[in-house]
Amino acid sequence: MTLRQFLLFTAISLPACALLILFLDQPLAGFIHGHFTWATPFFAALTATADRIHEALMTHLLGLPIIFLALGLAFAIGRYALKRRGATLFLVLLLTHEFSMVLANVLKGAVHRLRPEVQFGAGYTGTGLWAETPHNDSFPSYHTAVYFSLFWPLAVAFPKYRVPLLVLPAFIALGRLVLGAHYLSDVWFSLWLVVALTFLFGRLDKPRQLEQV
Repeated sequence: MTLRQFLLFTAISLPACALLILFLDQPLAGFIHGHFTWATPFFAALTATADRIHEALMTHLLGLPIIFLALGLAFAIGRYALKRRGATLFLVLLLTHEFSMVLANVLKGAVHRLRPEVQFGAGYTGTGLWAETPHNDSFPSYHTAVYFSLFWPLAVAFPKYRVPLLVLPAFIALGRLVLGAHYLSDVWFSLWLVVALTFLFGRLDKPRQLEQV
């Protein structure tokens, strides 16, 4: 991704998220809740299965999650033992995934936005930001950050396979809306966060496959 492409995506995404929060998130969530509940079992099962796999990959070994150890070793062996510059992709993937999860959780704790399930139940006035009541961890979407951060760096590095690589994270993100767990702005901001981190960490070594997208 080039700097111009990233800046354009940012110029579209951040104002769009603000407008969604102010005007469109709640009506859209209500529409999805009223018309797509039939898809709930599918997305619930898909998310639960993906979560079990991810939790297994996050199992600690030698004090670190297995996935971080594997990506770190792949980077070290590929970059320094095999002298393959493209191995930096493993480091980009590791850093993007870790920072996406951390920042998503930090923002949740700072923003305290009420989830759509509160809107569908007791309801509330305003945007639901900085709420004191329970179920106030809607913004941004942690699941979207987790799964896009696992696949977006690969999709950037291998644009030929972008569509199949993004099928799972796209379904996970869509499922957050159908399951009533998040608003569209929650999901969109998480996607922007992953794109921003991928772009930032991609500057570490500037591999050509991360540039020409």
